Amino acid sequence: MTDLGRLICTLVVASALIQSVGCSSGEARRPTQPASGTLKILGKAAPGATLVFHPDQPWGKDEPKPRATVKPDGSFEVTTYEGNDGAPEGNYTVTVEWFVPNKPDDGNVTNRAPAKYGKAQSSPLKATIGKGPNSLPVMELK
Repeated sequence: MTDLGRLICTLVVASALIQSVGCSSGEARRPTQPASGTLKILGKAAPGATLVFHPDQPWGKDEPKPRATVKPDGSFEVTTYEGNDGAPEGNYTVTVEWFVPNKPDDGNVTNRAPAKYGKAQSSPLKATIGKGPNSLPVMELK
């Protein structure tokens, strides 16, 4: 085999390996639908609160759960894989945690969301993600 033949063979094999690695990572992803909403705790925005969307029909153990972080105005956008890509279609139970510093200088934090909202088994918050953009109803924690 000539040097040119070896080079072409090497490039073909390298290209096939790169394509197989690139394709395999995307195959595990479920299609997502854009989703956004608002969270309020006792009628006020909860900036920095974290929402996790637990699917009612469980997925594989290594698949990420959709999540969101509340903005200063109380709004949020759901992310599953990357940058506000939304969530796969389905029904979810939503959990909320909102860790806030006790005092600015002591380094301790407290979860200000009521405890029942912190576990999927006890959270009354539900969300349904359908095809196309989803504007979720306001989620109000009391």
